[in-house]
Amino acid sequence: MRRKAINRACVSLAVSLAAVLSADGIAGAQEAGTVVISGLNGPMGVLVTTDGSVWAVDTGVGGDVEMELPFFGTGEQSSWRFGETARVVRMAPDGTQTEVARLPSITFPEDPFFNTGGARLAMIDGQLYATTGMWWSVGDTERPRGMAAVVRIEDGQGTEVANTWDPERDRNPDTYGLESNPYGLAAGPDGSLWVADAAANDLLRIDPSTGQVEVMAVFSGWPGPIPNPERGGALVVAPVPTGVAFDHEGNVYVSFLPGLPLLPGSAKVVKVAPDGAVTDYATGLTMLTDLRMGPDGNLYAVTLAEFTEKGPTPSSGEIVRVLEGDASEAVLSGLSFPTSIDFNAAGDAYVTINGLGEPGTGEVVLYQGLAARSGPGH
Repeated sequence: MRRKAINRACVSLAVSLAAVLSADGIAGAQEAGTVVISGLNGPMGVLVTTDGSVWAVDTGVGGDVEMELPFFGTGEQSSWRFGETARVVRMAPDGTQTEVARLPSITFPEDPFFNTGGARLAMIDGQLYATTGMWWSVGDTERPRGMAAVVRIEDGQGTEVANTWDPERDRNPDTYGLESNPYGLAAGPDGSLWVADAAANDLLRIDPSTGQVEVMAVFSGWPGPIPNPERGGALVVAPVPTGVAFDHEGNVYVSFLPGLPLLPGSAKVVKVAPDGAVTDYATGLTMLTDLRMGPDGNLYAVTLAEFTEKGPTPSSGEIVRVLEGDASEAVLSGLSFPTSIDFNAAGDAYVTINGLGEPGTGEVVLYQGLAARSGPGH
């Protein structure tokens, strides 16, 4: 979710970092759950597979290679650090934890909240895939392999299946700034990988065997209270799609952050028809970063935080049961920058905590029975 709008949001996050990551805030996020994986560097995705394994992927901490790249929007040359420090970690059913792969990571030393690396995980036919990094219009600098890409996790590394930068550069479906940040990822019922590109503002379908990339939907912004310089000064909020999920009939749903000014209630979940038509499904939500179908048949979304004029409210992240219209309800509150959620068959939820935070503070926390088969509709 590292497009310009998110990066500017992260500046506000940095201002209030000390308050948000206080000991009380972190403890509040853990009281109702059990930490099962810790020491992560900006965890962005969690996946639970049918064998009982829990997988996590983090942003990483950059590396030793210095890259001079223009900053988003301004074009000002800035120093970035690149390295293979984003990690994919597996926790086996017996609790044993193993680092299974390293992925590329880019950090901006002047402000760590501009970092980008591993994003989400999905599995098809026993093969693990991840979305990684972002890339933007940077002149003649060549895109590092694995940045703005979908990769196959094998032999301790990510093998690029497809990159999402080329379609953005060549077609620019939303007609705005040239940026690609493949973020949300889901295994579709058709055997394809479905990607929410948080920077390009579109929904992609990728054939994992050929790497073919199709644009399935392009998302428009919606009315906002302040001029958006990235959209010619129009009073429009950038959508910033973040999560993809399917229901049992194969319908696809997408969650949105969206961009500045990050007003509570401005986020939503949409339903995408096979022809690419987009309709609102759930509205009145706040800063959504992930979307999953629970074993109880309900959609669940992750709220990163709630912002006020003073910045983010400490430990204001939530897990929300998504219901049609404006009926959605919080089922877990008091979380510190949650970014992703997944469930096992029993309805136990695994949530990545401190996705925006100091290196090493990231965790995966278990909340038992959150989506047991007793919610609305059951």
